[in-house]
Amino acid sequence: MASPERAREIVVGLKEAGIQLVASVPDINLLQVLNLLYEDRGIIHVPVGREEEGVGVCTGAYLGGKRPALLMQNAGFMASCNGLTTTALQFGIPVVLLVYYAGDMGDNAFHMLGLLTEPVLDGLGIKYSVMRDPSMVRKQIAEAVTAAEASKRPVALLLTRAVL
Repeated sequence: MASPERAREIVVGLKEAGIQLVASVPDINLLQVLNLLYEDRGIIHVPVGREEEGVGVCTGAYLGGKRPALLMQNAGFMASCNGLTTTALQFGIPVVLLVYYAGDMGDNAFHMLGLLTEPVLDGLGIKYSVMRDPSMVRKQIAEAVTAAEASKRPVALLLTRAVL
């Protein structure tokens, strides 16, 4: 689970990068980030029941002039592939995907998810960065927003335990 200080760095990084709306699916590992999003009046937070719904919410937000992000675990990322492919990728929606990296090196749970996350991102042609250094969180978020907008495509940030 994220520490309050590191969760705050993520939310501050999102705000500094101009993210105006975050759709999210509940996950225990992201609880501190989610709690801060609930409390923060500077970012619209839209809880969704499924990650694919989050793709739709982020698409609508972008078409309405907002800069969106979608917060989820990598299991949810896998579940959102249809929405990402048929909507965000097909129609050029620049959304930042903040994905908790379950099964990453050193994580003894969800081994298969960890094994498949990066190859699936590669297969979809989604640029990504693995976030391992807490001191680089704000910079990596800003870079992801820039890359998403420049390419008119989703860009993923894989959140490891080290940054949470």
